[in-house]
Amino acid sequence: MSSGPSLILLDRDSYLGRVYPLVKLAWVFLVAVSLFLFRSPLSGATMFVGLFALAMLGGKVKLSRIATSGRFILLLGLLLMLFHLFSDPGVVAYSLGPFRLTDTGLRQGPVFFFRLSVVVLASFILIWTTDTRDLMVSLAKAGMPYRFAYAVFLALRFLPLIQQEVDAVRDAHRIRGRAARTSLSHRARLWGRYVFTVLINGLRKAETTSVSLETRAFGAFPIRSYMKEPLFRRRDLALVLVTALLAAALLVLERR
Repeated sequence: MSSGPSLILLDRDSYLGRVYPLVKLAWVFLVAVSLFLFRSPLSGATMFVGLFALAMLGGKVKLSRIATSGRFILLLGLLLMLFHLFSDPGVVAYSLGPFRLTDTGLRQGPVFFFRLSVVVLASFILIWTTDTRDLMVSLAKAGMPYRFAYAVFLALRFLPLIQQEVDAVRDAHRIRGRAARTSLSHRARLWGRYVFTVLINGLRKAETTSVSLETRAFGAFPIRSYMKEPLFRRRDLALVLVTALLAAALLVLERR
């Protein structure tokens, strides 16, 4: 059986769980910009280790959860790295049959691996430690129209629901022994069923949500009140400041 959806809030009683949602959102953008500025795989590896420790210590995310979600992170990163290893032009360093590994690919491949992996890991940390309702309220308080803020909330809220539906279909096939077949044609049919189930249930949820919003007169007033609002504290900015200092130090070391 599946271990449960991975794109959900895990623990609010942690340092990252208490940080203001917009601060964490700005932190994710800072991490993404930093990774695109790095030119050395050592800088990317340092950021990856730092985010890994931050998730476990600052977010109280269990190693098993990171490992479960990290399979997809590492797979995408490895595919991107392999693409650059064999496709970037440059002097041939190694030959593997018809494949040629260039010196440029050997330098840029690990850079792209950490670039993708770190950004995805930072996004996962944001989801694991942030209540989507708090994120919606903070976006509205920052000046975004609450209709658009609620659209962001629905998009993030539906992600774990879609994952639960896919896991339920997969578990049903495992119980019936269908998942034991490993042929490509059978796997293609399974993914077709997953997509069909997710599409139908998604349309049904969208219709139900639309009716619920209309019955509650959502959007009838220019201002919307909230019973609970997230609290911003100046010390929350320490997350962004420390990350900015680390990124700046790595960039300086690269230039030297």
